[in-house]
Amino acid sequence: MSVPAKKRKPPLLLNVLTGALLGGFLWRVRGTHGWGSSWGLLNAGFLLTLFLTAALGRKKKPSTPLIALTALSFMLTSPAWGTLLEQITGVLRLTLPEGGTKDYLISPLSGIAMMLCMGFGLAGAFGVMLGGCFSEKRWRVRDYVAVAAVLLIVTYAAKATLAHPFVKLAQPQAAAAFADGLKEAGKDPDVFKAYLAHFNSDPWAKKIAGGRNYYACVSAFSSALAAVAAILTTRFFVKDKYAAKTGALVCGAFAFSITLADLFFFFGAGGYRMAQGFSLPERFAPWSLWEYFTGFFAGGIITFFIGKTAKPEPETPSLSDGMPRKAGNALFFALFCVGGIGLNAVRPVLVRLDESKLMIPATVAAALTVLAVCLVLCKKYGARWEKIPLPTLSRALCAAFVIYILILYLFVGEGNIASIGMVHNILVCVSAAAVVARCAYKN
Repeated sequence: MSVPAKKRKPPLLLNVLTGALLGGFLWRVRGTHGWGSSWGLLNAGFLLTLFLTAALGRKKKPSTPLIALTALSFMLTSPAWGTLLEQITGVLRLTLPEGGTKDYLISPLSGIAMMLCMGFGLAGAFGVMLGGCFSEKRWRVRDYVAVAAVLLIVTYAAKATLAHPFVKLAQPQAAAAFADGLKEAGKDPDVFKAYLAHFNSDPWAKKIAGGRNYYACVSAFSSALAAVAAILTTRFFVKDKYAAKTGALVCGAFAFSITLADLFFFFGAGGYRMAQGFSLPERFAPWSLWEYFTGFFAGGIITFFIGKTAKPEPETPSLSDGMPRKAGNALFFALFCVGGIGLNAVRPVLVRLDESKLMIPATVAAALTVLAVCLVLCKKYGARWEKIPLPTLSRALCAAFVIYILILYLFVGEGNIASIGMVHNILVCVSAAAVVARCAYKN
């Protein structure tokens, strides 16, 4: 006998596996030209939130503007990590400005500590916002402002103060390497004074041996501390217990995942002190597999938590529903159509074709296509597409973007189709197919 639709529960294990595959897909793509840095976080946050909305069968909340705002909040936290990845081996290897490398022996535990900090601080704003999408609490405008303000204030305050004694305690070799680089450049070797004189200036730091790594360590700690502050603000100012709990879970998931996946660098770089003779097979690229499995583990953990704990949809309207009609329509178009769909669809074309004559016409064509589609949908389904059921819209958009991203990833610009035999590219293709298949399945 079939189960009534109202009592049918979404298949949690299937959703968790799909969330993991989607996370791996998005995080690997993020490491590719076209989606890097904070723009890749926007892409990952948008599709993951869409998928969770569809997987849970949500009919009203989160609203489409809130989905986009949650994704955009991910862009507030994009720490540097290039020099941290091999430190799990117990070696701090610096690339010198004039070429060549220089090694400092460190404790692998200090390398792990930096990875944990970096991972925990990666999603401070996104984590609590994602929790807000699936809580019963109706956030006020001042709640969003407070979380963003606290996150940014604590980040920069920590970079100016507490991060420096932390780095000297957790990884003194990072400070020593930067001091050595300052000496070699004929500058005052006081790393704290140098940092304040060139505050948060990564381009300047890259010119000094050890500077890039020191700045990355400062950023990792500061981001982690800011994430804690954002979670506490959500708990005690916004008074949304579920969103705060979700924020802690999301931050913890990324801390765990980004550190566990770093084992690819441990084995790829030769093991402890890079001297154990370990290596990976030819088709196993440490960096790319680290990216994929960071997203895979984090996506699975987050999906499981949300799937098990999401609060019932509240009866009260969302923030945008309570606004005047025209203002709500404008907010929908600006956040969802432009911020969520437009930026994620157009920017990868622009960046991946940056050395091609097709860059301008292809980018203009992509932008006009997105605008035309959005306007047609507004006319046919209402100014906020309210005539399209939210689960249907979320599933369709998630599937469409996965297909679109896969095509760009494989065939546009420096297309990865040339290296399709690499394990990470096989995983990307399999993940995309599985996510699209799941999105075609109605709960």
